[in-house]
Amino acid sequence: MKTYFWKYFILALFSITLFLLVSTPASAAERMEPFNLKVVSSPYLSDAPLFIAEEEGFFAEQHLNVEISKLDNATEAIPTLTQSKIDVVGAFISIGTLNAIARGANIKYVADKGYIPLTGCSYVAFVASQKLVETGELKHPSQLLGRRFSINPATILGYLTEKLLEKGNLKINDIKIKHILQPVAVLEALKQGSIDITLISEPWVTRFVQEGSGALWIPLNELTPDIQWSFIIYGPSLLEKNPDAGRRFMVAYLKAVRQFHQGKSKRNLEIMAKHTGLDQDLLVQACWPTFRIDGKINLQSVLDFQAWAVKKGYMDRPATKEQLWDPSFVEYANKFLDSTKK
Repeated sequence: MKTYFWKYFILALFSITLFLLVSTPASAAERMEPFNLKVVSSPYLSDAPLFIAEEEGFFAEQHLNVEISKLDNATEAIPTLTQSKIDVVGAFISIGTLNAIARGANIKYVADKGYIPLTGCSYVAFVASQKLVETGELKHPSQLLGRRFSINPATILGYLTEKLLEKGNLKINDIKIKHILQPVAVLEALKQGSIDITLISEPWVTRFVQEGSGALWIPLNELTPDIQWSFIIYGPSLLEKNPDAGRRFMVAYLKAVRQFHQGKSKRNLEIMAKHTGLDQDLLVQACWPTFRIDGKINLQSVLDFQAWAVKKGYMDRPATKEQLWDPSFVEYANKFLDSTKK
């Protein structure tokens, strides 16, 4: 009797287990609807997390088919972002983007894509004529009177240059400005002595110094530490129509940021060399950008830059905090990634 009881018990238990296995819903990843996303970025070091997410299959893990287009100036893609012709832009802070947001465009900063850390090397720096630095003619910002700068004054470069000039009790009108667009042309101008100072990012800082045409003068973290430099920006297609795809994109992006935090590993160097076209030796020597591992931004530094732009007349009115920043995507991604580590 007991033997029959256990046989029936085991058979019933097996049947129940089989039923549960068959009827259990698919995993979250299996239930994800495949989604196509168009992303615009720049072929620069600051786009490293996008390159890593693509190469390591982090986008594919989230069932995202991500098409990345590269523009030297990704902010040029903002109008198409507002029209939902693309979904994501990774770009430096710009007055044009702030103006679009202030005027009602439904685009928002949703994650950090580079900031200037308090300590360590600086991805962005003022590079000066090597001759001026070596001869001692340029030791302090008070010696900038009449000096020739290569900057665009109506940009973040103008804002930062004014911050530098304030250290020497000078104003923007106390210097001479040449707006040279291409870094190669800036390098040549420094060589020829037609400009004295420029504000530029890596890998050009290292290139200028290596070629002997410029000297690292003032790293940006000595002037404006913790300033927000670059962002991931979403448009209406992810903010309104498909926020789930926006959350999944952010999971892949922040997973890539965590890998980037491993530093100049062999794998990270391979990916960076492939997508930037830079020699690995140069990549090893250059200062890499810094990303907040949680993806959050320094909103106050954005508001400070915006206030300057309004005061200078570059903006009609400021955007509100709510218009500028949506933290929900990084908050979701951090919770997801932390839960999968356990």
